[in-house]
Amino acid sequence: MVRKAAQRLKRSFEMAQDDAQIREAAVALLRHSLRLGHRRLSLQRLEAAVSCGADLTPEDLQRCAELVLRLDDSLAHARLACLSRKLAASSAEG
Repeated sequence: MVRKAAQRLKRSFEMAQDDAQIREAAVALLRHSLRLGHRRLSLQRLEAAVSCGADLTPEDLQRCAELVLRLDDSLAHARLACLSRKLAASSAEG
């Protein structure tokens, strides 16, 4: 059932026809991965959400950070830090 939910979310992302739908689908995919505790996939989906300008909550970033920091992977940690800086800069602008 979880796999079908993920497939449905991915399909909605792929079929999104405008920026608002893309952002909404990106956040839905991210939150799905966060709920399931996916470490690397959550980071990838956070990157996708940030790159399309999705509105993320501090809780989204916090949960992703908790998961990614459990990895023994300095590159993943650096990617997370870069995303954190991007989000901080964009929230300071807006």
